[in-house]
Amino acid sequence: MPLVAKEAVLMSKIISGVLFTDGASNVKGSSLGVVLVTPSGETLRHAIKTIPLTNNEAEYEALVTGVELARGLGFEVIEIKCDFQLVVNQVCGMFDIKEERIQQYVNKVQALLSRFMEWSILHIPREENVEADALANLGSSTEMKGSDSGTVVQLLHSVLDMDDYYKVNSTNLV
Repeated sequence: MPLVAKEAVLMSKIISGVLFTDGASNVKGSSLGVVLVTPSGETLRHAIKTIPLTNNEAEYEALVTGVELARGLGFEVIEIKCDFQLVVNQVCGMFDIKEERIQQYVNKVQALLSRFMEWSILHIPREENVEADALANLGSSTEMKGSDSGTVVQLLHSVLDMDDYYKVNSTNLV
């Protein structure tokens, strides 16, 4: 088999996807919006209510959660689209990081991304991120009563408070 044909066969087996993330923090609470588009075109949507966070922390929590979800589903290549330019530029090393907690988020994101064969992160206009934004707003406006919500997932810890990565049960996501 010619070299080019071998490369084409190998590339066709690589699992890749597109990730859209957004975080929200307001007087009603903090939440994350995560939208993951699979190679088959299926869209997985998650609204996740979290512990109280700053807006910047919520943006990073959404990014970490989405990247962990993609990796848990076996993705090897990920294209991340985010409407928060500060996060994009900090992850790419273009902006300085002044807060220690934000540096911890950046370190966690970079460690997660190093597990992918290939990744990219792109700043997009807010109007191109409407689904993730709507999910984040849904989570922040939803009052959790008990743990049995079919629409919004509730996280009781920050991703930085966990010693290891979250395990994703992909059988419940499809």
